[in-house]
Amino acid sequence: MRKVEIGLSVYPDFYDFETIKKQLVLASSLGYTRVFTSIQLGALGFERTDELLSEGFLKLFNLTRELGMKVHADLNLDVFTRIGAEVDNVKPIVDLNIDVIRLDGGFAIEEIVRLTNNPFGLVIEDNTSNDGHLIETIEKINERGNIKNYRACHNFYPRNETGLDFDDAVFTADLLNDFGVGNGVFITSQTSPSDLNTSGDGIPTVEEHRYCPPHIAFSELRNTGVFDMILFGDSMPDYDSLKAVSDAAKCDYVELEAWLDKDLDVNQRKVLTETILWSRPDQPRLLLRATQTRKKVSVPPKNTIARPYLSITLDNIRSNRYEAEVQIALEDLHPSPVANVVGMVKPTCKRLLNQVKYKQYPFKIKE
Repeated sequence: MRKVEIGLSVYPDFYDFETIKKQLVLASSLGYTRVFTSIQLGALGFERTDELLSEGFLKLFNLTRELGMKVHADLNLDVFTRIGAEVDNVKPIVDLNIDVIRLDGGFAIEEIVRLTNNPFGLVIEDNTSNDGHLIETIEKINERGNIKNYRACHNFYPRNETGLDFDDAVFTADLLNDFGVGNGVFITSQTSPSDLNTSGDGIPTVEEHRYCPPHIAFSELRNTGVFDMILFGDSMPDYDSLKAVSDAAKCDYVELEAWLDKDLDVNQRKVLTETILWSRPDQPRLLLRATQTRKKVSVPPKNTIARPYLSITLDNIRSNRYEAEVQIALEDLHPSPVANVVGMVKPTCKRLLNQVKYKQYPFKIKE
């Protein structure tokens, strides 16, 4: 399972430095290593923003350096030049303790190529939504630039209904991976204030993730194996959101959250929730099978009822050598005298369930 870096977004336009410091110190303690910010919100017309760099930004850049976190600063060509930088001289940006500049418009391909040749190791990050010339840019960087100083990142979408399709986001990231280019993507926290768009809900890359628990969105994206960085797009995710994503990032298996029968036998519950499971590579059409629990617990017949989509079952003693095998219904199934219905995978985990099929990833049932 690919390990990815986790990050969060910080906007000094909206928060005082002490609030930001408290958030970043907490995030750093939980393993967050990347910080995204935008130093062009005022130039883009966002409300309650400064025209350029305020003291809050300068303090932010120094703080991230102290915490060992890498800061990604979003800017366009106009802001870039107003800082005093030039395509062949990025020292004014490096002197601000900025590690990555995320290009958000105005730069020609040849200028991006020249930027990657900077002698300071400043990473040049393309916004994948800017144009349709990513491959051409990469090819020219490979010819005349320094690909080690180049990466990409998906955009985020504060306006409801404007986020990307999950498969489209993955397709672009997979294409970048083929060229050895690292890339990132944004998730959202439903508990964060709507700073960038008061009429919107969350700041994700993928529209489907706008109302999805952040640790589920993180896991879905991480499991594709094509992203090396996943960040919150929101200003202030709460502790529970930060912790849940941090825990998921450290986990080397997929957690399928489930509701289990409140009367489930304690030993069956223990085996079901504590065993690392693998689906069989010879994937049935109708259900997912995990055999690691076979014969590890006694399963008398009980609740041999209809098995709706996402139902979790344990084979009972009538199933002979299959007793205690775990199965998850992939469509509505009739009752079986050999299968006890013991719970149901939560609908938010449908994509995760598909991602563990064919023995792709180990998983656990989490109550």
